[in-house]
Amino acid sequence: MIATKLVIKAFAKINLGLRVQGKRPDGYHEIETVFQSLDLSDTLTLELSELPGIHLEISSPWRLPHGQENLVYRGAALILARGKVTDRGVRILLEKRIPVGAGLGGGSSDAAATLGGLNELFGLKLSSAELHELALQLGSDVPYFLVGGLCRGRGRGELLEKLPERFAGYSFVLAMPHSTLSTAEVYRRYDELCSRGWQPSPPRLWKNIDWANDLEEAALELCPELRTLRELIKTLRPELWGMSGSGPTYYAAWASSAPVRSAAQLLTQKNYVIYLARPTPRGYELCCRL
Repeated sequence: MIATKLVIKAFAKINLGLRVQGKRPDGYHEIETVFQSLDLSDTLTLELSELPGIHLEISSPWRLPHGQENLVYRGAALILARGKVTDRGVRILLEKRIPVGAGLGGGSSDAAATLGGLNELFGLKLSSAELHELALQLGSDVPYFLVGGLCRGRGRGELLEKLPERFAGYSFVLAMPHSTLSTAEVYRRYDELCSRGWQPSPPRLWKNIDWANDLEEAALELCPELRTLRELIKTLRPELWGMSGSGPTYYAAWASSAPVRSAAQLLTQKNYVIYLARPTPRGYELCCRL
């Protein structure tokens, strides 16, 4: 049976560590990072339409654009153009749960899931390389969500190396203040710190993963309340912890669930926004084909 509707989960990610290697001629920063996808997810429902074009509906506690400023819309437009689809369109319902502006990649994940889902829905048979090319047009970390799991990312984050699973059975707490950070602003502050002679921290290794984050000090300067959260996370004695990407989310991981519940309770009492999550092996998942 040919599907006319797909329901897809688009997963969040964290950066377990992030190193800035320098600034590129194109203005972006060269980085090395380690991604891990988590089961905190948005849901996308993609349905074929007899009316040409893209019809996007969003259910979200956060205000989001519905038109060409939205990565889902732009991803759909890219893949319809690549597939030369002009006689039909698509209705898309995006249900948001991944917090916006938290460094968890929700918008990028939604875009990647849209690319992969529409490739199947319209039977376009675009290759992984072609989807990667389209994903990179949407953002530096969109290609990662076509892969998911534990990956090392280089370049702008788009040069991916799949790593063996190291978090089977682990539980994560994600904690953030009631504020957001602009990735561009964090990188600008990082550049300012470097120009004043500031030096990033030495490697912090956990199972051969460097979880140090060169952007952390810049984020702490832009959002001083993060220092309190950082110190609180340390007192919880997680097996692995750090700031994800450009912040403001901190993650903490344990191999058993008991300390996760205690940590979540304490962080909630301190008025932080809390999410509990487990690792996933992929960036998005097809849940239903109708």
